[in-house]
Amino acid sequence: MRHRPAGRWRIRGDLAWRRQILRSGALQRSFGDVRCPPSRTRDNSGQEGGRRMTLATLVYLLVVLAPVSLLLTLLAHAAVFIVLSPRRTGDAPVLPITVLKPVKGAEPGLYENLASLARQDHPAYEILVAAEDARDPALEIARRVQEDFPHVSIRIHPGARAFGLNPKVNLLAALFERARYDAVLISDSNVRVGPEYLGEMAAEMTDPAVGLVTNIVVGEGEGLGALLERLHLNSFVAAATSLARVAAGRACVIGKSMLLRRSDLERLGGLYEVRNLLAEDFAIGRMYEVAGFRIALSPYLVRCVNDGWTVERFLNRHVRWAQMRRRIAPGAYLGELLLNPVLWITLATAALWSTRPGRDLRLAAVAAAGVAVKVASDALVSRRLRGSLPRPFEILVMPFKDLAMAAVWLVACFRRRVSWRGNELRIEEGGRLVPAEARSVEIAEAT
Repeated sequence: MRHRPAGRWRIRGDLAWRRQILRSGALQRSFGDVRCPPSRTRDNSGQEGGRRMTLATLVYLLVVLAPVSLLLTLLAHAAVFIVLSPRRTGDAPVLPITVLKPVKGAEPGLYENLASLARQDHPAYEILVAAEDARDPALEIARRVQEDFPHVSIRIHPGARAFGLNPKVNLLAALFERARYDAVLISDSNVRVGPEYLGEMAAEMTDPAVGLVTNIVVGEGEGLGALLERLHLNSFVAAATSLARVAAGRACVIGKSMLLRRSDLERLGGLYEVRNLLAEDFAIGRMYEVAGFRIALSPYLVRCVNDGWTVERFLNRHVRWAQMRRRIAPGAYLGELLLNPVLWITLATAALWSTRPGRDLRLAAVAAAGVAVKVASDALVSRRLRGSLPRPFEILVMPFKDLAMAAVWLVACFRRRVSWRGNELRIEEGGRLVPAEARSVEIAEAT
């Protein structure tokens, strides 16, 4: 037997022990945090830096958008005063007018709305009232007005034409056939006016280039839903309508009050062209613009009375309107957010606070000042439209209304169905209506 040196056995034993340790993974478990590959560390650092850069960019954009939005809103509010500045109109022959009043249901204030038309000082006009159902209680109210104003030509027509999917257009089509005069004025059931209304509207038609006259609408009515509607009409809607006129020379046609010549509309395709559109007023306005007519925005204000409205009705109405605007003018719909500075101020403040360890009271003060400027401007516009400043409670509600409308804007981006006068409908591209249960392919083949 050969003799082996003890040192050699010792070396081999050490090597075997070390191999056993490596195989067991003990070193990796003990020093895993140290032995992380350098390339992985650099990748994680790069990703973290990218996230921080993205967050910083987002915060910067919000901080920039907040004052820009506030400035644009103030300019839009200034446009209201420009549009409503009085202007002279020349003397012209009397324009006989047929007022078309589609109604549905005994809305609060309907009698006074109809009676305000019967009190006009215009020398030649008639009023036509129609409801889809012959038993509609609104027709009974119209008959009371008819009895109380025997000197005014008021005719009542139950029933509508089976014309299209827009119930209002169905009623208008029935009334168009019975109109005595070429000049027709479409007036919604909740519109209330003063005795000079028809004369002011007719004066705008003295310009032969004018094919259609529309108005800015002023909100009225009691109740929380009516308050929200009033605040929105008397700020955002009036401002957006005026800004479109002053900055772009275009009038946003509002179907609550439209004066036009029936003969002109029939040459452009008539109501048949808008029978299946949700925004028939917008479409009619576009038809006139394309044909080369000028659309006049009258400085005369019409009141939209919404007594008894609930918050649910307010939200449903504006989700429907928002869906309509998104379908017919997606670019303008996106730009609407720029006229909501309360939204951007809120988002910018939240973003800045999220990047700071503590709550900066100076930041809160700046944000509150921005909201206060917007609310004060809203109040001044409301005073111009209604003749009085909003009450303190209404002023407190204003910023919350703006945030609610931002939520409505977002909801409308994902909804396509509307419930309108008992009809379940779906909105297609361009604001076209189809039955909710119908498939788009079937509708396309039918048209």
